[in-house]
Amino acid sequence: MGILTKLILCLLAYLTGLAISDVVLQPQEKHSLNNAPSTTPLSSSSSKDLLSQVTFHIHRNGEHETCGSTTLPLKLSKSSSKYQLDVDLTKALSSSLPQNQCGVEQPPPEIKGHKRVSWGRGIHYQIEGIDQQFLWYCDMGPDHTTILPDHNQLLSLSTNGVSSLPCHFHTREGLRLTSHSQLLKFIQEKSQGDCRISAEGNEICTKGKVHLYAVPAGRPFMFAPSYIGETFDISHVNPVSNLPISLVTMSLSPKVFDILNFYNKNESDSIVDKALKETSETHRIKRSSTGASGYNLNSQRTSENGFDTHGQTAMVVKKRCLEVLGFDTYIESFTDGLQVLRYNKTTAYIPHMDWIDDPHKREIHDFDSARKGTNRFATILLYMSDLGEKDGGETVFKNAWPLDVPEAERKSRAVALEELRSSGEAMDLKPDSWEEYMVADCRSRLAVRPHSARAVLFYSQHPNGEEDTSSLHGGCPVLHGEKWAANLWVWNGPRGGFEGAPKNKGKEEKEEDNGQIHATFVNSKKDPVFSHAKLYFQDTFWGHFSHGDPPLSVNTFAGHEWNIKRNSDGALLKQIVIKADKKTQRYVV
Repeated sequence: MGILTKLILCLLAYLTGLAISDVVLQPQEKHSLNNAPSTTPLSSSSSKDLLSQVTFHIHRNGEHETCGSTTLPLKLSKSSSKYQLDVDLTKALSSSLPQNQCGVEQPPPEIKGHKRVSWGRGIHYQIEGIDQQFLWYCDMGPDHTTILPDHNQLLSLSTNGVSSLPCHFHTREGLRLTSHSQLLKFIQEKSQGDCRISAEGNEICTKGKVHLYAVPAGRPFMFAPSYIGETFDISHVNPVSNLPISLVTMSLSPKVFDILNFYNKNESDSIVDKALKETSETHRIKRSSTGASGYNLNSQRTSENGFDTHGQTAMVVKKRCLEVLGFDTYIESFTDGLQVLRYNKTTAYIPHMDWIDDPHKREIHDFDSARKGTNRFATILLYMSDLGEKDGGETVFKNAWPLDVPEAERKSRAVALEELRSSGEAMDLKPDSWEEYMVADCRSRLAVRPHSARAVLFYSQHPNGEEDTSSLHGGCPVLHGEKWAANLWVWNGPRGGFEGAPKNKGKEEKEEDNGQIHATFVNSKKDPVFSHAKLYFQDTFWGHFSHGDPPLSVNTFAGHEWNIKRNSDGALLKQIVIKADKKTQRYVV
């Protein structure tokens, strides 16, 4: 009988013979990272020996480099809840790691000057009365811990009479560890060896190493890639069409991943079909809007969109999204509806952030995700059309470079624009328009080309909830054909309108007056002068306004000038100046 077979048999015997006990951990003596025990071959048939011979490599959430390493001889209980496991692991690690390891997260290099000191909860954050910095990391404090639906179920641990919240723990692939028996199984699997392909293309195999990713209380897990092309096999999520799901790293900053085999063409067709049949005014396909609340048209977003919140296929895809992202339970309030998008020829969306900015806290909802608020945390894009190399329609990340272009061959926007104009491939776009500049960006920066059943993940937040401004992205103009896509925004906690959603202090259910006026423009089709017209905000195109076009509703302010112009020559037909007397106004021509 081989040693591996013996280990498995002993493991099963151990698990079936476990006694229920409140005391489940026996932390060992502290040791430094430099003299951490090296990996040794498994030589004992007991689970206790199995655990003691494994080196735990600890990572802060979203960080590929380890912050500390230790061994932990654990005495496990198969009956404990995931909250008990969180406490047990946090307590054991805080007792075994040196006090100065795995402390508060540090700002990324692009954060400079005084902003570094105050970034997130502050680099000097600590919990008075507790010396172990790992405990400082796990408990972000009452001002920076988002209150999630299960907050009252969290178990605290006591250190020197001071209570603190524990971390929760995930594997490299995002699987949350929820029981002691699951942890033991994970350790046993990793002790057999873990092989991966390095950035140089070499196979690297390690034995006896367990990588744990510690996530502070109230925060979601984030993948931690170390190089472009790194793959994460998401084997714990049920495969689609018997094809395993995996993530392939496309960019490190922002973090962008290709999700292979995430969904199939049948699901894609079902989502599009339902969107086309939708008749509800709030969910049907119509001109896309922007903003934290209300329906606000944007002249630099010319796509159409609709929402599928509870369709059968949409729910399957939404649940799969949260599984891939590392959530162990599905919570509806953490998601928007599945937004279905249609881009016809020349339509696009200017580069923007999915993270919603409300610096003056004018909204009822608290969007400050770096503190106790919630905001869009991650976006999963689903592509449903096949577009060629010259067809446009890519998703462009303006702060990232193409994968297959050496640094010496990278293009500036100016060079890409010159090449575009010489090619004649964007003749339908107005010269010097934002659409033309976007095509140049799409041909010089990281651009994801749509193809049917392709999916892409990117993050809008740093692991501590701060906005990740590197995730600026846009929808490139479609030059040929039609593009269908969908996206799901996943939040770091309950979004506005759901129970438990965080609110700004002093906000009532009705927003305070900020001077904004809601105006609706209607073409009655009675006056032939306006039979073929467009609406402009001053000289900026806003929407089609001919006979038969639907009313256009906007959020605007007193004194704003809205111009109706003739299609053929741009002649001014009528100017409307917004009045200050009413908060809701209607203009009919």
